[in-house]
Amino acid sequence: MERSVAELLGGGLKPNEPRRFLLEAMIGAMYADGEADARETAVLEHRLAQHPLFHGLGPAARTLIDLATDAIRYSSNVASRTRAIAKGLPARIHRLAAYALAAEIVVADQSLHASEAAYLEALRIALRITSQEAGEIMQAASGGWIGQYLEGVYVRVKALMPHVCEVFTLRALMRNQLHEQHRLRLREFFNAIPDLMVNDTDAELLRAFQAPRSPTAMTLDELVAVASRIPDYADRYWVMIYSLIAEDPVKVQQWRIRPFTRVMQTAFRFGDPEMTRSTSH
Repeated sequence: MERSVAELLGGGLKPNEPRRFLLEAMIGAMYADGEADARETAVLEHRLAQHPLFHGLGPAARTLIDLATDAIRYSSNVASRTRAIAKGLPARIHRLAAYALAAEIVVADQSLHASEAAYLEALRIALRITSQEAGEIMQAASGGWIGQYLEGVYVRVKALMPHVCEVFTLRALMRNQLHEQHRLRLREFFNAIPDLMVNDTDAELLRAFQAPRSPTAMTLDELVAVASRIPDYADRYWVMIYSLIAEDPVKVQQWRIRPFTRVMQTAFRFGDPEMTRSTSH
């Protein structure tokens, strides 16, 4: 039913190629302590050759490595590149993959230098990864099962799709846009975001749009019900991000006076500081 990791990122080069920044996150980890260890280089080469994320690159892989390496080497320090890496990886799946692959590089030599820890922390903050997620990733990296972790992340993110569809349906309902034309626009919107690309987008959206709803139901109550089915803070945060991406950039900065955004903030239990961070995502 779901698209695989290979289908998500595999294949030839694409506009705004995210794998260039995945590689930069890894190369940054290699040079965080001042030099690339042979064991770290081996991990990079192994992932490049074997992991589905990089399938289909062919000779272009060397070009991406050269670009990423130059960006790291010509920066004032490796941590200074983390914001650029995050900007090149807008999707949550890409960001978790970047941090996971960087962590795998760091633990390859079986030691963690202070400069490497500082780089990973800067990368974590730039990528908006929670401390809990970072801990899980480091555990997976140390245990040698980053590949399995990334597959699990893929499944977890895709499992949010019904909840995302419900949120966008409630958004449409609040704006009197619960009609087929808007549903088709949402389908195109979802298909443009890697986190939301699933094979049954039409079915999920149709189910949400056609679900029976009480004429007296309140949007806040229904959003609270959605939030209750998403216990993890990071998952709720990203559902909020998806809703903000759909807004005009000017309106995103006006989130305090946007009715649906304010109702969603209350339902998802986000404070104003969290909203400010999410609107600068």
